[in-house]
Amino acid sequence: MRAHTWVRPYAMVMPLMTELVEVCIVPKSRYIYTHMLDHTSIEGFEAVTVDTGSLALSLIPDLGGKVSSLRDTRSGREWLWRHPRMAYAQVPHGSNYITQADTGGWDECFPSVAPCRYPVGPWQGAAIQDHGELWSQPARLKTETLNKTVKLITTWEGVVLPYTFERTITLVRDSAIIHSDYVVHNQSYAPLSFIWCAHPLLAIELGMTLHLPAQATFNVWASVPPDLLEQERYTPSGTLPIDSALGSVDCTLQRTGKALKLWSNPLNAGHASLRASNGALEMRWDKAKLPQVAVWMNLGAWAGDGGEPYFNLGLEPCIGAQDSLEEAVNEGNLYQTVPAGGEYRWWMEIELSVAG
Repeated sequence: MRAHTWVRPYAMVMPLMTELVEVCIVPKSRYIYTHMLDHTSIEGFEAVTVDTGSLALSLIPDLGGKVSSLRDTRSGREWLWRHPRMAYAQVPHGSNYITQADTGGWDECFPSVAPCRYPVGPWQGAAIQDHGELWSQPARLKTETLNKTVKLITTWEGVVLPYTFERTITLVRDSAIIHSDYVVHNQSYAPLSFIWCAHPLLAIELGMTLHLPAQATFNVWASVPPDLLEQERYTPSGTLPIDSALGSVDCTLQRTGKALKLWSNPLNAGHASLRASNGALEMRWDKAKLPQVAVWMNLGAWAGDGGEPYFNLGLEPCIGAQDSLEEAVNEGNLYQTVPAGGEYRWWMEIELSVAG
Protein backbone atom coordinates (compact mmCIF):
# COMPACT_ATOMS: atom_id res chain seq x y z
CA MET A 1 0.00 0.00 0.00
CA ARG A 2 1.29 3.49 -0.90
CA ALA A 3 0.99 6.83 0.82
CA HIS A 4 0.38 10.22 -0.72
CA THR A 5 3.39 12.04 -2.08
CA TRP A 6 5.21 14.34 0.33
CA VAL A 7 8.28 16.61 0.35
CA ARG A 8 11.35 14.76 1.48
CA PRO A 9 12.45 16.47 4.75
CA TYR A 10 16.18 16.35 4.04
CA ALA A 11 15.68 18.29 0.83
CA MET A 12 16.16 21.37 3.04
CA VAL A 13 19.93 20.72 3.09
CA MET A 14 19.99 20.76 -0.74
CA PRO A 15 18.29 24.11 -1.54
CA LEU A 16 17.72 23.50 -5.25
CA MET A 17 16.75 19.86 -5.01
CA THR A 18 13.31 19.78 -3.34
CA GLU A 19 11.96 16.47 -4.55
CA LEU A 20 8.62 14.67 -4.51
CA VAL A 21 8.85 10.99 -3.68
CA GLU A 22 6.54 8.11 -2.77
CA VAL A 23 6.93 6.40 0.58
CA CYS A 24 5.57 3.19 2.01
CA ILE A 25 3.19 3.27 4.96
CA VAL A 26 4.84 1.76 8.03
CA PRO A 27 3.18 0.45 11.21
CA LYS A 28 2.42 3.16 13.78
CA SER A 29 4.89 1.64 16.24
CA ARG A 30 7.71 2.31 13.75
CA TYR A 31 6.60 5.81 12.77
CA ILE A 32 9.16 8.48 13.62
CA TYR A 33 7.31 11.56 14.94
CA THR A 34 8.87 14.71 13.57
CA HIS A 35 5.97 17.14 14.01
CA MET A 36 4.56 18.00 17.44
CA LEU A 37 3.43 21.64 17.24
CA ASP A 38 0.36 22.82 15.32
CA HIS A 39 -1.07 26.32 14.99
CA THR A 40 -4.84 26.05 15.03
CA SER A 41 -8.07 27.78 16.03
CA ILE A 42 -10.29 27.00 19.02
CA GLU A 43 -13.76 28.53 19.17
CA GLY A 44 -12.61 31.44 17.02
CA PHE A 45 -9.33 32.11 18.88
CA GLU A 46 -5.84 31.42 17.59
CA ALA A 47 -4.27 28.56 19.51
CA VAL A 48 -1.38 26.12 19.53
CA THR A 49 -1.59 22.38 20.14
CA VAL A 50 1.34 20.15 21.04
CA ASP A 51 0.92 16.39 20.57
CA THR A 52 3.74 14.34 22.09
CA GLY A 53 2.24 11.01 21.08
CA SER A 54 1.18 10.40 24.70
CA LEU A 55 -0.72 13.61 25.41
CA ALA A 56 -2.08 16.62 23.56
CA LEU A 57 -2.07 20.11 25.14
CA SER A 58 -3.79 23.18 23.67
CA LEU A 59 -3.09 26.79 24.66
CA ILE A 60 -4.96 30.00 23.72
CA PRO A 61 -2.68 33.06 24.11
CA ASP A 62 -5.42 35.71 23.80
CA LEU A 63 -7.39 34.18 26.70
CA GLY A 64 -4.72 34.90 29.28
CA GLY A 65 -2.51 32.04 28.11
CA LYS A 66 -5.23 29.55 29.07
CA VAL A 67 -4.46 25.86 28.63
CA SER A 68 -7.84 24.85 27.23
CA SER A 69 -7.27 21.12 26.79
CA LEU A 70 -5.10 18.41 28.30
CA ARG A 71 -5.93 15.07 26.73
CA ASP A 72 -4.31 11.68 27.24
CA THR A 73 -4.12 10.44 23.65
CA ARG A 74 -3.59 6.84 24.79
CA SER A 75 -6.88 6.59 26.69
CA GLY A 76 -8.72 9.49 25.07
CA ARG A 77 -9.45 11.07 28.47
CA GLU A 78 -9.80 14.86 28.58
CA TRP A 79 -8.62 15.92 32.02
CA LEU A 80 -9.64 19.60 31.94
CA TRP A 81 -13.20 20.69 32.61
CA ARG A 82 -15.03 22.99 30.17
CA HIS A 83 -17.97 25.15 31.22
CA PRO A 84 -21.11 23.78 29.53
CA ARG A 85 -22.61 27.21 28.78
CA MET A 86 -20.02 30.01 28.94
CA ALA A 87 -18.42 30.95 25.61
CA TYR A 88 -14.81 32.05 25.30
CA ALA A 89 -14.48 35.85 25.17
CA GLN A 90 -11.82 38.48 25.67
CA VAL A 91 -12.77 40.83 28.47
CA PRO A 92 -10.97 43.93 29.77
CA HIS A 93 -9.10 44.28 33.05
CA GLY A 94 -11.57 44.90 35.86
CA SER A 95 -14.10 42.36 34.57
CA ASN A 96 -15.66 39.67 36.73
CA TYR A 97 -13.85 36.35 36.34
CA ILE A 98 -16.66 34.25 37.80
CA THR A 99 -19.46 35.58 35.59
CA GLN A 100 -17.45 36.35 32.42
CA ALA A 101 -14.35 34.14 32.21
CA ASP A 102 -14.77 31.04 34.39
CA THR A 103 -14.81 28.88 31.27
CA GLY A 104 -12.64 26.06 32.60
CA GLY A 105 -9.20 24.86 31.57
CA TRP A 106 -6.00 25.93 33.30
CA ASP A 107 -5.40 29.59 34.20
CA GLU A 108 -2.79 31.24 36.44
CA CYS A 109 -3.81 33.36 39.46
CA PHE A 110 -1.30 36.09 40.38
CA PRO A 111 -0.62 38.23 42.49
CA SER A 112 -3.84 37.36 44.37
CA VAL A 113 -6.73 34.96 43.90
CA ALA A 114 -9.53 36.87 45.61
CA PRO A 115 -10.03 40.56 44.80
CA CYS A 116 -8.31 42.78 47.35
CA ARG A 117 -6.26 45.90 47.95
CA TYR A 118 -2.49 45.65 47.76
CA PRO A 119 -1.53 45.66 51.44
CA VAL A 120 1.87 47.42 51.66
CA GLY A 121 3.68 50.44 50.24
CA PRO A 122 4.49 51.94 47.83
CA TRP A 123 1.40 50.51 46.05
CA GLN A 124 -0.72 50.15 49.17
CA GLY A 125 -4.41 50.37 48.31
CA ALA A 126 -4.03 49.45 44.62
CA ALA A 127 -7.02 47.33 43.55
CA ILE A 128 -6.22 43.76 42.45
CA GLN A 129 -9.04 42.13 40.49
CA ASP A 130 -10.60 38.73 41.12
CA HIS A 131 -8.35 35.78 40.20
CA GLY A 132 -5.40 38.13 39.64
CA GLU A 133 -4.16 40.12 36.66
CA LEU A 134 -3.16 37.47 34.11
CA TRP A 135 -6.39 35.89 32.86
CA SER A 136 -7.83 39.11 31.36
CA GLN A 137 -4.83 40.06 29.23
CA PRO A 138 -3.47 38.42 26.07
CA ALA A 139 -0.26 36.57 26.86
CA ARG A 140 2.76 36.95 24.62
CA LEU A 141 3.56 33.49 23.28
CA LYS A 142 6.93 32.31 22.05
CA THR A 143 7.44 28.73 20.86
CA GLU A 144 10.76 26.89 20.74
CA THR A 145 11.23 23.53 19.03
CA LEU A 146 14.44 21.55 19.26
CA ASN A 147 14.79 17.87 18.42
CA LYS A 148 12.20 16.09 20.57
CA THR A 149 11.24 19.09 22.72
CA VAL A 150 8.67 21.88 22.39
CA LYS A 151 8.57 24.86 24.75
CA LEU A 152 5.58 27.20 25.08
CA ILE A 153 6.77 30.41 26.73
CA THR A 154 3.99 32.75 27.84
CA THR A 155 4.68 36.20 29.30
CA TRP A 156 2.44 38.72 31.07
CA GLU A 157 3.05 42.24 32.42
CA GLY A 158 1.68 43.66 35.66
CA VAL A 159 -1.28 46.03 35.40
CA VAL A 160 -1.34 47.80 38.76
CA LEU A 161 1.99 46.37 39.95
CA PRO A 162 5.40 46.48 38.19
CA TYR A 163 6.32 42.88 37.36
CA THR A 164 6.80 40.45 34.50
CA PHE A 165 5.37 36.94 34.93
CA GLU A 166 6.68 34.12 32.74
CA ARG A 167 5.63 30.48 32.41
CA THR A 168 7.51 27.96 30.28
CA ILE A 169 5.71 24.70 29.51
CA THR A 170 8.08 22.00 28.24
CA LEU A 171 6.80 18.91 26.41
CA VAL A 172 8.90 16.04 25.08
CA ARG A 173 8.07 13.59 22.31
CA ASP A 174 6.58 10.29 23.58
CA SER A 175 6.43 11.69 27.13
CA ALA A 176 3.28 12.17 29.23
CA ILE A 177 4.90 14.82 31.46
CA ILE A 178 4.13 18.56 31.36
CA HIS A 179 6.94 20.48 33.04
CA SER A 180 6.15 24.12 33.92
CA ASP A 181 8.81 26.61 35.01
CA TYR A 182 7.73 29.93 36.49
CA VAL A 183 9.61 33.17 37.13
CA VAL A 184 8.43 36.53 38.42
CA HIS A 185 10.66 39.54 37.72
CA ASN A 186 10.20 42.56 39.97
CA GLN A 187 10.64 45.61 37.74
CA SER A 188 10.63 48.11 40.63
CA TYR A 189 12.78 49.65 43.33
CA ALA A 190 10.68 48.14 46.18
CA PRO A 191 9.93 44.57 47.33
CA LEU A 192 6.85 43.00 45.71
CA SER A 193 4.56 40.70 47.72
CA PHE A 194 2.35 38.07 46.10
CA ILE A 195 0.43 34.84 46.39
CA TRP A 196 -0.08 32.49 43.42
CA CYS A 197 -1.89 29.34 42.46
CA ALA A 198 -2.16 27.24 39.36
CA HIS A 199 -5.86 27.09 38.51
CA PRO A 200 -6.58 23.93 36.52
CA LEU A 201 -10.22 22.88 36.73
CA LEU A 202 -10.49 19.13 36.28
CA ALA A 203 -13.39 17.07 34.95
CA ILE A 204 -14.51 14.60 37.61
CA GLU A 205 -16.63 11.48 37.42
CA LEU A 206 -17.96 8.65 39.53
CA GLY A 207 -15.28 6.56 41.21
CA MET A 208 -12.40 9.05 41.07
CA THR A 209 -10.21 9.57 44.14
CA LEU A 210 -8.18 12.60 45.17
CA HIS A 211 -4.85 11.88 46.87
CA LEU A 212 -3.12 14.51 49.01
CA PRO A 213 0.09 14.50 51.08
CA ALA A 214 -0.15 12.59 54.33
CA GLN A 215 -0.49 14.65 57.52
CA ALA A 216 -1.30 17.86 55.65
CA THR A 217 -3.60 20.34 57.37
CA PHE A 218 -6.12 22.43 55.47
CA ASN A 219 -7.80 25.76 56.16
CA VAL A 220 -11.31 26.56 54.98
CA TRP A 221 -11.83 29.45 52.56
CA ALA A 222 -15.45 28.78 51.61
CA SER A 223 -18.09 26.06 51.52
CA VAL A 224 -21.63 25.40 50.35
CA PRO A 225 -23.52 25.26 52.65
CA PRO A 226 -21.51 27.70 54.79
CA ASP A 227 -21.45 25.33 57.79
CA LEU A 228 -20.51 22.25 55.72
CA LEU A 229 -17.46 21.31 57.76
CA GLU A 230 -19.34 21.57 61.02
CA GLN A 231 -21.94 19.24 59.56
CA GLU A 232 -19.20 16.84 58.55
CA ARG A 233 -17.73 16.98 62.10
CA TYR A 234 -14.41 18.45 61.11
CA THR A 235 -12.50 20.53 63.63
CA PRO A 236 -14.33 23.75 64.54
CA SER A 237 -11.19 25.81 63.97
CA GLY A 238 -11.57 25.20 60.22
CA THR A 239 -8.48 22.97 59.94
CA LEU A 240 -8.90 19.60 58.24
CA PRO A 241 -6.23 16.95 59.00
CA ILE A 242 -5.44 14.53 56.16
CA ASP A 243 -3.39 11.68 57.63
CA SER A 244 -2.31 8.40 56.09
CA ALA A 245 -5.70 6.84 56.81
CA LEU A 246 -7.46 9.72 55.05
CA GLY A 247 -4.93 10.16 52.27
CA SER A 248 -7.59 9.87 49.58
CA VAL A 249 -10.97 11.56 49.31
CA ASP A 250 -13.76 9.89 47.35
CA CYS A 251 -15.05 12.14 44.55
CA THR A 252 -18.38 10.31 44.38
CA LEU A 253 -20.47 12.14 41.81
CA GLN A 254 -23.76 12.65 43.54
CA ARG A 255 -25.67 15.91 43.40
CA THR A 256 -25.06 16.56 47.07
CA GLY A 257 -25.38 20.31 46.81
CA LYS A 258 -21.98 20.62 48.48
CA ALA A 259 -18.86 22.57 47.52
CA LEU A 260 -15.64 23.23 49.40
CA LYS A 261 -12.51 25.38 48.98
CA LEU A 262 -9.51 24.49 51.16
CA TRP A 263 -5.89 25.59 51.22
CA SER A 264 -3.10 23.85 53.07
CA ASN A 265 -0.50 24.95 55.52
CA PRO A 266 3.11 24.33 54.35
CA LEU A 267 3.43 20.69 53.30
CA ASN A 268 5.92 17.97 54.12
CA ALA A 269 5.77 16.64 50.53
CA GLY A 270 5.12 18.21 47.12
CA HIS A 271 2.65 15.94 45.34
CA ALA A 272 -1.05 15.32 44.74
CA SER A 273 -3.04 13.24 42.29
CA LEU A 274 -6.50 12.59 40.87
CA ARG A 275 -7.08 8.95 39.94
CA ALA A 276 -9.68 7.43 37.66
CA SER A 277 -10.45 3.86 36.68
CA ASN A 278 -8.35 4.04 33.51
CA GLY A 279 -5.60 6.46 34.49
CA ALA A 280 -4.33 9.24 36.73
CA LEU A 281 -3.16 12.83 36.76
CA GLU A 282 -0.28 13.35 39.17
CA MET A 283 1.26 16.69 40.18
CA ARG A 284 4.75 17.13 41.61
CA TRP A 285 6.59 20.22 42.81
CA ASP A 286 9.45 21.46 45.01
CA LYS A 287 7.86 22.16 48.39
CA ALA A 288 10.73 24.46 49.34
CA LYS A 289 9.69 26.90 46.60
CA LEU A 290 6.03 25.93 46.21
CA PRO A 291 4.97 24.99 49.74
CA GLN A 292 1.20 24.48 49.59
CA VAL A 293 -1.79 23.11 47.72
CA ALA A 294 -5.41 24.25 47.48
CA VAL A 295 -8.49 22.20 46.59
CA TRP A 296 -11.82 23.34 45.16
CA MET A 297 -14.46 20.59 44.94
CA ASN A 298 -17.89 21.37 43.46
CA LEU A 299 -20.35 18.48 43.64
CA GLY A 300 -23.31 20.04 41.89
CA ALA A 301 -23.61 22.87 44.43
CA TRP A 302 -22.66 25.99 42.53
CA ALA A 303 -22.47 27.72 39.15
CA GLY A 304 -20.99 31.18 38.71
CA ASP A 305 -23.31 32.07 35.83
CA GLY A 306 -26.46 31.34 37.83
CA GLY A 307 -27.36 28.30 35.74
CA GLU A 308 -27.56 24.61 36.57
CA PRO A 309 -24.81 23.70 39.08
CA TYR A 310 -22.02 21.55 37.69
CA PHE A 311 -19.24 19.26 38.86
CA ASN A 312 -15.53 20.09 38.79
CA LEU A 313 -12.38 19.95 40.88
CA GLY A 314 -9.58 22.47 41.22
CA LEU A 315 -6.28 20.87 42.26
CA GLU A 316 -4.05 23.88 42.76
CA PRO A 317 -0.44 23.95 43.97
CA CYS A 318 -0.02 27.37 45.55
CA ILE A 319 2.23 29.89 47.25
CA GLY A 320 0.84 31.71 50.28
CA ALA A 321 -2.42 31.79 52.19
CA GLN A 322 -5.41 31.64 49.83
CA ASP A 323 -7.32 33.44 48.47
CA SER A 324 -6.58 37.09 49.38
CA LEU A 325 -3.11 38.65 49.23
CA GLU A 326 -4.30 41.34 51.63
CA GLU A 327 -5.29 38.75 54.23
CA ALA A 328 -2.21 36.63 53.56
CA VAL A 329 0.02 39.59 54.48
CA ASN A 330 -2.01 41.20 57.27
CA GLU A 331 -3.47 38.12 58.95
CA GLY A 332 -1.83 34.90 57.82
CA ASN A 333 1.75 36.11 57.38
CA LEU A 334 1.99 33.49 54.64
CA TYR A 335 3.04 34.91 51.28
CA GLN A 336 6.15 35.40 49.11
CA THR A 337 8.18 38.51 48.35
CA VAL A 338 10.31 39.30 45.29
CA PRO A 339 13.19 41.66 46.19
CA ALA A 340 13.56 44.99 44.41
CA GLY A 341 14.87 44.34 40.91
CA GLY A 342 15.00 40.61 41.67
CA GLU A 343 13.18 37.44 40.71
CA TYR A 344 11.48 34.39 42.21
CA ARG A 345 11.41 30.99 40.49
CA TRP A 346 9.49 27.75 41.01
CA TRP A 347 8.36 24.72 39.00
CA MET A 348 5.57 22.17 38.77
CA GLU A 349 5.08 18.94 36.83
CA ILE A 350 1.97 17.11 35.73
CA GLU A 351 2.19 13.48 34.58
CA LEU A 352 -0.62 11.53 32.96
CA SER A 353 -0.72 7.76 33.28
CA VAL A 354 -2.98 5.00 31.99
CA ALA A 355 -4.13 1.99 33.98
CA GLY A 356 -2.60 -1.35 33.16
